[in-house]
Amino acid sequence: MGKLDRFDAHVPAEPWVNPWQADGSFEVDLALLARLLGVAEGTSQRSGVVAGAVDIWAAEELRRAGMHPDDVWPRRTDPRIMPRDVRKFVEHGLTVGLREQVQQRYSSPGARRALPTDARVMGSAYSKQADVVVASWAAGLELMISTKTMLSSYAKNLRNRFEEAYGDAKNLRGRHPLAALGFLFVMGADAEESELDFAIDMMTKLTSEPDVYDTACLLVVDTAAKEDEEVAAEEPDELDEPAALDSIPELDLSINAEDDAGEDDAPDAVDVQPVQVLAGRVPDHLAASQFFATLLGKALHHMPTGVYPEVRARRRSPQGDSGHPQS
Repeated sequence: MGKLDRFDAHVPAEPWVNPWQADGSFEVDLALLARLLGVAEGTSQRSGVVAGAVDIWAAEELRRAGMHPDDVWPRRTDPRIMPRDVRKFVEHGLTVGLREQVQQRYSSPGARRALPTDARVMGSAYSKQADVVVASWAAGLELMISTKTMLSSYAKNLRNRFEEAYGDAKNLRGRHPLAALGFLFVMGADAEESELDFAIDMMTKLTSEPDVYDTACLLVVDTAAKEDEEVAAEEPDELDEPAALDSIPELDLSINAEDDAGEDDAPDAVDVQPVQVLAGRVPDHLAASQFFATLLGKALHHMPTGVYPEVRARRRSPQGDSGHPQS
């Protein structure tokens, strides 16, 4: 079982409830986030399962906003990453029989090694693993959410996390000035008040300059999931290695040779442990609702009016569901 597969049964089959409100705000589904984090409860942060829960949730919020379900990575099904143009070719450029054969091959061992398991985005200085992405060949990177989680060792590692985030923002913004970039950070409720204050201050600074993130979100969660090893949070992402600018394309979808390295093997039935998202401990400018409203607003502003038609329609008509996204 891949680290994201365990969440599939806990994601609503029909997520198309319009989150846009009449006042222009965005109503997030924090109950879904708590449920997904409950599935990850008991796993180590090194495994990436906790971070995977946050990625799945953030991707679902973009779908609820009106993004085409398969344009948002990670996708709801394998392959988790499918370039928009490839998907459209398979859906509209093949006969029914051939399309079914191709789609059946998605889950085969050979295809799993040939299809990308992680998206890597080229920055101005180095290639960066992307957590939640909307991209196309024509426009390049359109929207990206960088997610980080920390559920222990705050005093030891908190500053390192924000040093990395600040560098990543400069790196990404240098090559993608028109992309909508957001930073989403999850920390445990057991953090000291001074550590929470530091996180709030640093996340505010991550959005205070024109060449960093457009918006940031801080989520405080009450969960018993902890790192098994304190050094885990200090280790750099193995995919964030410097890359030659003339050898890697802007959006590198190369195969990750170690697809399942570090993932926890989990049983088919996963117990959901109780987890609470403590929205009251976060200031309004770092709340999840403003995060998605701002991020999507930036994406709409930087694209022609014919792009993201369903997002625009849902935001214009906040009363009820405006229907499923169109291809």
